[in-house]
Amino acid sequence: MRNSGRWAAAILITFGLALAGCSPAPERPVSHDAPAVIGDADANGVKTVKLTRQAFDRLGIEMTPVRDAPGATAAPATPPTPGASPGGATSVVPYSAVLYDPSGVTWVYTAPRPLNYVREKVVVTTVGGSGGTEAVLSEGPPVGTMIVATGVMELYGAELGVGK
Repeated sequence: MRNSGRWAAAILITFGLALAGCSPAPERPVSHDAPAVIGDADANGVKTVKLTRQAFDRLGIEMTPVRDAPGATAAPATPPTPGASPGGATSVVPYSAVLYDPSGVTWVYTAPRPLNYVREKVVVTTVGGSGGTEAVLSEGPPVGTMIVATGVMELYGAELGVGK
């Protein structure tokens, strides 16, 4: 008879632990702020992606300036073609900054304002550098323009509405 009391106690303890495991988890406050707000498309179908500070930090967005390519020529007396580097000179960006869309068009993301990103079309002439880490551009944003070097695919996914 003594053993039956121990068995009853063990069963009650086990049953109590099982019930405790089935209780709902405490609710966490849920933020209703969207991590990214997508603007209306422009004439080229490009939309502005505006991130919250938390989304920016979580995605690990890193920025870098467009640089002059080694051996770039001086600007000529005539004005350059819009979108082309001055004087036919080329510029360099990290290859990680270049996005290829499904039709093969190449883009980079610029940041006209903090936490606001816009795709800008570029023309990649060559990919080189140590281990193919740099893209040489014949057309794109001017030298010194800040572009996204890390987090490009995440911005493109947000722009397209992936995960909504």
